[in-house]
Amino acid sequence: MEIRKTSNPEKNRSFKNKHFNNLREFSLVGTSYTLLTIILTYPVFFKIKTDIPGTGADSFQWMRILWYTKIVIKEADLAALTHDNLLFYPNGIESMPFSSAFNQILYVLMSPFLELHVIYTILWLLTFIIGAIGSYFLVKYLTDNKYAAFIAGIVFAFSPYHFSRGLYFFGAATVEWIPFCALYLMKTVKEEGVKNPIIAGIFFVLVAMSDLQYLIFMGIFAGLVFFYDFYLTLKAGKNFTYSMKQIIEKYFFFGGVAFIGVLPLTINEILIALSDQNYLKPSVSEIPNLSNDLMSFFLPSHLHSFLGQFTLDLYSNIPSWFAEKVNFIGYIVLGLSVLTLLKSKRKPDVKFWLISTFFFTIISLGPILHFNGAVTFTDSNLKIQLPYQILYNTIPFLKNCRTVGRFFVIATLGYSVLAGYGFSELLKYKPERKKLIFTIVGFLLVFEYLSIPYPTAQVNVPDFYYKISNDKDNYAVLEVPQNSNAGYMDFQYLYYQTIHNKALVGGYAARYPPNVNNFQSETPLIKELKYYSLGTKNVLQEDVNDIGTSVLNAYNIRYVIVHKNQLSGEQLEFVSDLLNKTLKTEPDVYAEDELIVYRVPGETIRPFMLLGDGWNNPENWEGTITRWISNKATLSVYSGVAENAVLKLSACSLHSPKTLEVYNGKTLQSKQIINSSLSTVDIPITLNKGKNTIALNVPEGTERPCDFPELKNNNTRGLSIAIQKIQLIDSHENISSRE
Repeated sequence: MEIRKTSNPEKNRSFKNKHFNNLREFSLVGTSYTLLTIILTYPVFFKIKTDIPGTGADSFQWMRILWYTKIVIKEADLAALTHDNLLFYPNGIESMPFSSAFNQILYVLMSPFLELHVIYTILWLLTFIIGAIGSYFLVKYLTDNKYAAFIAGIVFAFSPYHFSRGLYFFGAATVEWIPFCALYLMKTVKEEGVKNPIIAGIFFVLVAMSDLQYLIFMGIFAGLVFFYDFYLTLKAGKNFTYSMKQIIEKYFFFGGVAFIGVLPLTINEILIALSDQNYLKPSVSEIPNLSNDLMSFFLPSHLHSFLGQFTLDLYSNIPSWFAEKVNFIGYIVLGLSVLTLLKSKRKPDVKFWLISTFFFTIISLGPILHFNGAVTFTDSNLKIQLPYQILYNTIPFLKNCRTVGRFFVIATLGYSVLAGYGFSELLKYKPERKKLIFTIVGFLLVFEYLSIPYPTAQVNVPDFYYKISNDKDNYAVLEVPQNSNAGYMDFQYLYYQTIHNKALVGGYAARYPPNVNNFQSETPLIKELKYYSLGTKNVLQEDVNDIGTSVLNAYNIRYVIVHKNQLSGEQLEFVSDLLNKTLKTEPDVYAEDELIVYRVPGETIRPFMLLGDGWNNPENWEGTITRWISNKATLSVYSGVAENAVLKLSACSLHSPKTLEVYNGKTLQSKQIINSSLSTVDIPITLNKGKNTIALNVPEGTERPCDFPELKNNNTRGLSIAIQKIQLIDSHENISSRE
């Protein structure tokens, strides 16, 4: 058999050598950055079995997000991605299904083999390794200098911005795909064909799968690249029609891939943003507070191994979350960037990176200039307006971006590129000593960024949670203390849920609808345990000690878990006294974990009431809480059995007599005439087992106090009947009273 030889063996050999050299270079670079990551994040890697990187807090929430994705897939309930029923039980909460889809998918794939906290740490470490490699290849492509490229990888991946966000914010720390997207966008500008824009689109999707805010930031960067490409085309003087056709074709492919990949990740957020109840939009005050302070660019990180103790107090002047305050880029990088400006500013690529880096730096400062916490300057309290407001009013969905300071992540990439250009220029002075210069600059750069030992948090779980994890029944648990609003909860509760798999009353959400906390604020016993008070008065007359156990049973809340170490002595005394009187059972005490656990005794549910819709705010009428209704209001009544009961209340109409119709569902229970003088009314009702929705209807409609001169009241509300002292007398109480 004849063996056919290549027509050009020399070319074939050269091709093989090139690929071998590329593989060797990639392996060497990857190994070097891996070792640097292990060293510069010390002791994270060495505590991978017991700790996670950072100081806990949001990190526990992020681990819960990873876990919840697997729960949804395992139960084949994809609708639960957008409505999380395991938090803020029993109503659940609207959720962002793909906060960091890349990490969520990798967790699901790795979860059969490794524990949650180990996977979290591995993914966190990869943000440094892959991010450094991406920056290396970007700057290697731009400068054709591997020494400059390696320096650039250090600048981007190990920047104080990255270390600081990595303390809590897993999505914000997932920066690794940004340089790869930038690389292929630059290739799109410099090379013909559609391969590069397609790959750029894929990496753009990966950026979106890392953090949804980075999607918007990278989209703006891609827009700048498009205009840069257009500028180069005009400057080259090529055939305009042909050149524009090429540009449109390239960015059509980029945009098409990006759109197809991003839409499924963001459709839920887009619908919320376009709705009348856009709870994703932050308040006006949050945006300036979460913008960068100009001083933060020049102030070494509070995590710095040697300088952090001196800068910690200075950072306290900046009004932002601590992990969002740090944006130090380093004096070595600033020096190299200045060298780039002086030596290479006429080169088109350098000019692009200078402009884009400056642009994202300025945008990260937000709508007004901050310096050392101050927003007004000179004796006339001058405020310096910045360009961010223009973007805010023009870029779609930018209004939903709360942490404006994170725009600096793109600037960090820009500074790494400028540092690479500057280092290339520096080596031209002494090319024969490039290894020495590389070592010195690399050492100084690492010193400026040094943050070891990096903080870690233990992932200890109290034994009780492992105990109930073996219980396959579905029920909820109530943790005390509860969150005082939907934006705060002890984050470890969220991590404990990944062990016990039970629903939580309350929870945590960075963005949440306004009514998400209503259940905790309005439900008997749960309300008192939240506010540590029995003095929360309302129109409902109920004894929490009598109905508390019924409330917990009605909502299938099986355990109340009291965290002693998180309560003051006074709070602990109140909680213990209330639970002992209500549940009438001895709790289990886990002294080592400082837990007191009450198991809710099972019993027939006694009727209890909750206010529904249509009630005006409470008013104090000579010491008695009173609420007006308009033409309709509802009351929820829970009963363990079907029975007859009586609603007893005091009521009066606004001006003229009104008819009060009382329905249970669609069934009319009673019709009463309510006069303008306060009187007691008994309303017989028939209760079904379970939840009953009692509707109070006034067919005559409402009147406004301001329309009656004799009332001398300017109130413009539409009112009908005022109600107070609502009591529910069930059949058990009727029997007891007869006896």
